[in-house]
Amino acid sequence: MTFPQWRTRSRLYHALRMPADGLPVTTVAHRCGWSSASAFIDVFRRSFGYTPGSHHRRTRDPVG
Repeated sequence: MTFPQWRTRSRLYHALRMPADGLPVTTVAHRCGWSSASAFIDVFRRSFGYTPGSHHRRTRDPVG
């Protein structure tokens, strides 16, 4: 694994916990090191198969 791959993976897993705190996606993106929310959303979707917003809904209402 290259350093950029490791860094992206680390940022994503850190971001997985943050939306559960009720933070907006833009705030999560910036706190995890992305320069824009759209770049964060794109990488998140490619990595996990769903958007950060849908992840927040899944963690908030797992039965849903």
